[in-house]
Amino acid sequence: MKLTAPRAQPIPTSYQTVPLASYSKVFQQTATDLFQRVAQRVGAARATNPPDGSFSIRGGSSKMTAAKIIIYELGRGKINGLDPGLADGVYLLIRTSDAGKSRARTIGVAPWHQKRFAYLKLSVGQDLEEMADFTAACADAL
Repeated sequence: MKLTAPRAQPIPTSYQTVPLASYSKVFQQTATDLFQRVAQRVGAARATNPPDGSFSIRGGSSKMTAAKIIIYELGRGKINGLDPGLADGVYLLIRTSDAGKSRARTIGVAPWHQKRFAYLKLSVGQDLEEMADFTAACADAL
């Protein structure tokens, strides 16, 4: 009988942000602009200012974080687990199942590394009104 050691499960990828002021001014402005537009749509009570370097939006019928707006810049913050190869920029994160059954690539954000979010990077010149509508609609569904 051959015994084999159990395979180590990879640590789910997560990101620990740094204070907002540590990121480039251009990224700060884009993230702030998008957040303010989302807050106008969902109401200030569901939008959380960034004490930790990211913006959070709670769901419409739950207290859970439904969406996040983060900035990633190489050399700032900390990637835990497998490096997802993020490019510098502003990212929109949408909450997925915490059970790891999402079809999308997901990332967690400190301090709740196990909470999973699908993510996409905003393009240069991205229509922030359109992204705010999308984010608010996703948040309202949770």
